[in-house]
Amino acid sequence: MTAKGLFIAIEGMDGSGKTSQLQQIVQYLNERQIPFLSTREPGGIPVSEQIRSVILNVDNQMSGLTECLLYASARREHLMQKVLPALEAGQLVICDRYVMSSLAYQGHGRQLGKAVLDINRMAIEIEGKEYWADMNLYIEVKPEVGLQRIMAKTTDREINRLDLEAIDFHHRVYDGYQALIAEYPERFTIINGEQSPEAVFADLREQLDHLIDGWLSQSSTTE
Repeated sequence: MTAKGLFIAIEGMDGSGKTSQLQQIVQYLNERQIPFLSTREPGGIPVSEQIRSVILNVDNQMSGLTECLLYASARREHLMQKVLPALEAGQLVICDRYVMSSLAYQGHGRQLGKAVLDINRMAIEIEGKEYWADMNLYIEVKPEVGLQRIMAKTTDREINRLDLEAIDFHHRVYDGYQALIAEYPERFTIINGEQSPEAVFADLREQLDHLIDGWLSQSSTTE
């Protein structure tokens, strides 16, 4: 596992319900009395939250490369200042998005290709070690489903700059996730996000229990 803790990223298309599900995950982990940190990307610390506001502001225009570099900058500071200390303290970290989002959105959606991987490998490398999520729980919905939810305001999030991109962009992002799942099957667990919210959470909880129980068992044998 990463450092001493367990690092789980929640991934998915816009409108997949990640943020709402994360709220239920937080409640569930509190009930289980698991030491954990819940955070998000971009964001999680003041400087990264400020970068987030720049990236997602509907009034801002920027190139795909600028967007990629901003995400990577926010990610590095978030990792160094918040995520890594929690992992080294032996905590479970649950993060709303991580590297796979950039590979899907900027690598495929913005069509920047391998440059996004190279940039992010630099962003997550600290003292010669790259810090990837131990598992990405990918809540899968078709682009049309996610956008319909957003535009119908059936989610509790505001419409941001990326939401307003043409449907072709969102299809490229979706295809990007599929390509990443094929390339890194051991790093993804797929959750059907087009079920009812209750069914989605039940599937997430099952996967979380499996990951957490394995982590706790491993931790106890190494003490």
